[in-house]
Amino acid sequence: MNALIDFSHAYEREEPHLTLRAYLNHGQIGEAQVQGYRAPAVDFQHPIQAEDVGQKATVPLTRQGQGQVYYAMRLFYAPTELQSQPLNAGIEVHREYSVERGRGWVLLESPMHLRLGELVRVDLYIALPAARNFVVVDDPVPGGLAPMNRDLATASKADAEKATVPYASGSWWFRYNDWRAFGSTRWSFYHRELRHSAVRFYSEYLPAGQYHLAYVAQAIAPGEFTVLPLRAEEMYNPETYGQSAPATLRVLRDGQQEARK
Repeated sequence: MNALIDFSHAYEREEPHLTLRAYLNHGQIGEAQVQGYRAPAVDFQHPIQAEDVGQKATVPLTRQGQGQVYYAMRLFYAPTELQSQPLNAGIEVHREYSVERGRGWVLLESPMHLRLGELVRVDLYIALPAARNFVVVDDPVPGGLAPMNRDLATASKADAEKATVPYASGSWWFRYNDWRAFGSTRWSFYHRELRHSAVRFYSEYLPAGQYHLAYVAQAIAPGEFTVLPLRAEEMYNPETYGQSAPATLRVLRDGQQEARK
């Protein structure tokens, strides 16, 4: 509190009474009146146009009146095509699908093939070179799969527990020997949400290191599905993130043969 008081004495002596304008190059994108210390935050938005892509631009701000102005600028975009290679912007992620066949687990490679009703084990690996805060892991679930929730009476506990059995040969699990599991320590992932569209894991603080998360899903619908990229990011600093490559999943009916090239 003393630090805030000192800061206000140094930088907030004049109560804000001003007009703020924002521009993209020479075109105005917003104007706001800021009156008083309790004035709400202002949000200016400029939807990206086709002619903006690939161009360099400046965002000038002008102020008329008195008082301090604090601002932040963010760029949000969605690619027209899925990124085919993994991305590492401060967090490294990797996802594996494996299926139990014969006496062990077999890693699947894209395009992955499952039989209707088969169980797939999903292993998520997160590597942090430095400590991160409030990291959320979002793993989209393709339409042909349904996560197994052992807390529901309709789910088989034995099937849901398959996420704890030994790993398939060639798994990323064998690259390191210091994986930190879900809920293993206070500073690990502590909350999980199993939804039809995605499985999400949450944390408050993660020291640098290797983290492993897992769940089991069942093939419930035949067809060909896109497996969207796994993504991990700091919720309050989304520029720090990691993203895996997408994949293709084919769920086959009984008696249906795999397509061969």
